[in-house]
Amino acid sequence: MMTPQQRRAVRVVVGLLVAGLALGLAFAALTLLFRGDVLAYQESRHPHADPAELARTLWTRPIPILVVAGLYVWVARQLLAGARRAYRRVRIVSVLGFVAVGWLLVSAEYPAWLRVVQGVQLAVLAALIAAVNRPVVRAAFPPVPDPRPRNRRAALLLAVLAPVAAEVTLGTVPLRLAWAWLVFAPVYSAGALFVREVVRRTGGGYPHLLLMGVAYGLLEEGLALQSLTSPHLYHAADWAPRLFGVNTAYAELNLVYHAVFSIVVPVALTELCFARHGTAPYLRRGGVIAAGVVTLLGAALLRVAVPPSEDPGYTMPLPAVVGVAAAIAVLTLLALRVRVRPARPATPPRPAVLGALTAVAALVFLGAIWPFAGARQPLFTHGAWALLPMAGTAAVAAAMFVALRRWSAAGGWTSHHTVAASTGALAGHTVFGLLGHADTLPDRVYLTVVTALTVIAGVAAAKRRCA
Repeated sequence: MMTPQQRRAVRVVVGLLVAGLALGLAFAALTLLFRGDVLAYQESRHPHADPAELARTLWTRPIPILVVAGLYVWVARQLLAGARRAYRRVRIVSVLGFVAVGWLLVSAEYPAWLRVVQGVQLAVLAALIAAVNRPVVRAAFPPVPDPRPRNRRAALLLAVLAPVAAEVTLGTVPLRLAWAWLVFAPVYSAGALFVREVVRRTGGGYPHLLLMGVAYGLLEEGLALQSLTSPHLYHAADWAPRLFGVNTAYAELNLVYHAVFSIVVPVALTELCFARHGTAPYLRRGGVIAAGVVTLLGAALLRVAVPPSEDPGYTMPLPAVVGVAAAIAVLTLLALRVRVRPARPATPPRPAVLGALTAVAALVFLGAIWPFAGARQPLFTHGAWALLPMAGTAAVAAAMFVALRRWSAAGGWTSHHTVAASTGALAGHTVFGLLGHADTLPDRVYLTVVTALTVIAGVAAAKRRCA
């Protein structure tokens, strides 16, 4: 229950909400009532602009203000009832409204007399931000303990490990372009989090993570980078014969690569480090939704950042877009709905042997398909002969998958085996980056150090698991 002082403070907040709503409606109404004057002012500021476009802009710019103001009405009643959610929403929408109105005011796209209204709106919103953050108001909406499991530290570690494992330790991006990692980080971090959460929430295991990893690879490589079908990007069309417009060797390599190094390895290492948390969710429902949204935004960032500069003029054909989107949907449905039969157990090798096996498998898989040292074709690729190493690498990947499933189903499988398998795979793929991508001394030194640190960290973790 609120004290009388708290209730008075909350009523001030509600009054400012109503004032903000009234000013938003007044601004929109004045803009439309004096439409001719506003259009004349904008045409004087933009003499070369299309009048029809200016007219459309006139209708759309007040909309964000109206939307934010409309949210005030929705939360005001809940706020008076003491709802904690309503309080959080008011804090959010007050800031959003302040930013939106401030942008309109600074842009000076409206006559001076309308900017006066915007100035009053801005002052009311500033007062609302101050009022809603007063200690007496915060005390009226104390936080309620949430019994649902959550582990922010584990989520943060996974968000860091995913781009590091997939991009930073491979060497495809040279050190002189290290800033480009920031472009890839959102889709990797949020993507790994989203995949892990939805799979674990539905009771899925590592086979399901692999399926979702392939779906993630289709999103990044297919829809964002367009590299699965582009005849120019990364010279992927030269790697092997194209089938139905798809860069076959590139697709085989990268879809498996993303499933393993973008999803499974980071998830396995994170769950090992936070073994007490088990497979319980790291995020609550809102966090999962946010991770999914950031994944899509990260994919959009790749789409506008990479193809226009690396592959100008190419746009993925609509049938290919539909096909990739359908494949993502099917794989996601399989990963979330289909249950996999338990594998027949087999005695696992010693951790050191297992690490060596996964390292060799990663090195062979990448080396047989990916071009070396700036070459436009892989080492063993010459026309249709490229299908042979493709078949060989597919057999290596399938055999490794079956073996790991059987070994991990046995009673002798321990956390040391998980560390060894992940460390070996990471070390093997970094060694390939050292052999196949590093073309300067700093890059060679960097990848050599990364390989050594990966092995050292793996050995240390095997002796003493992550805290």
